[in-house]
Formats: sequence, C-alpha cells, structure tokens
Amino acid sequence: MINVLMSRGILGTPPMVEALHGIIKNNHKVAILLYSFFDKDFSDEESYQTYYENGGEYYLKIIESFAPYGIGEDQLLWINYYKDDIKAAKDKINQADILYFPGGSPDQMMKRIIEKDLKETIEMHQKIYIGSSAGAMVQFQMYHISKDKDYQAFSYKEGLDLLHGFSIEVHYRRRKKQKSALRKVFRAYRHPIFTIPDDGALIVDQEGITFIETADILYDDRGIL
Repeated sequence: MINVLMSRGILGTPPMVEALHGIIKNNHKVAILLYSFFDKDFSDEESYQTYYENGGEYYLKIIESFAPYGIGEDQLLWINYYKDDIKAAKDKINQADILYFPGGSPDQMMKRIIEKDLKETIEMHQKIYIGSSAGAMVQFQMYHISKDKDYQAFSYKEGLDLLHGFSIEVHYRRRKKQKSALRKVFRAYRHPIFTIPDDGALIVDQEGITFIETADILYDDRGIL
C-alpha cells in the first residue's frame, strides 16, 4: 500500500512527477471518488454535474494532473455520487490501481462513503491511495479538523482505516489556530505530526515517509523538534 498526501492538486507538477515516476504507471486505472463536495457549494445535482462531469472544471483538472504519467482519459473511472449506485461504485474501485480522493469536506466525504457502503471496499483496496487536502485527511483512522473558514471549531473525526500512528496538518501556514490545534493533537496522541504546505506532499510506503518540497515534521514522538 502506498499513500500520497497533498494539500493541493499538485500531482502534475515536476516535483511530484519526479517523486512518483516509479509508482504511478502509464497502464494504471484511476478511480476518482467525487464525494468531497460541500453541500453549501453544490446545493443540487445540476451544479454538481456542471463541475464534475465530462468537460467540467474539475474533470479537466484531473485529466491534466495524470497526463504527465502517461495516463489517458479512458483510464479514469469517475465515481459520481448521483449517477453511480453502490454496485457501480464498488466495481470501479475494484478495477482501479489508484484511488484518488479530492479536496473539500472530509467529514461530508466520509458520511457519503458510509452512506454508499464503500468504507470496507476502499480499505481492502490496498494499492495506491492519493488525496488532496480533505482527501489526505480521510486516509487516517482518526483525523483532526483545525478551525478555519469552513469549520468553526476544532474536532476529531473517524476516517478510513488506512493510516495511523501519526497526524498531518494540510494547508500549513504557521497560523496560530493551526499551531494551537497541533498542540492539542500532540497532547492527545504523543505521536509525530507532519505539516504539508500547499506546495508540499508526503509519500508513505513500507520504507517510511518521503518529504516532497516544503512538507516537514513539526513534532516527533517526544515533542517539538
């Protein structure tokens, strides 16, 4: 199992392509789980489809992100919240070599994963998981949400049982709210905490953790570095 954790959709940038050139193959199929949208941003199915369907803004962005790896449009399997029933969604997950989790709302994404009975299927995939922002957060058995413009209070949430033993902070900008949240996390778990600014990423595999660009460790298991 390999987990790629990002804050932004930087998959197609030169540093990421260089780091992942031996991991993402040109014959891979990619399932994109389009479940991370905020209800407040997409109040109906029409607005959702305009953004995510063929020709939409996000659709084109994903095509561009995987193109540098030699992955074509026909290798992308879109899991549409409205159009794909549970069986169709599971079939696409099982066909894929890579599962991609977009950014957005981590707790609403997990709610929809459970609603569609996909949690176990996703966890059994055990291949390559790639996520941006919320899509990185939900890969953890337990993750935290720092207070920001979308969330009015710090909280802990249950995610996918893929990663544990450390935490991440996405969109890290050294803000006071972020530092306060990370102090809470460290006091609660006493485990390493890694920061991922918008140009950074982590690659987690059986060999350990690889830092891309500005990603860094803020706490080790003994305290702040």
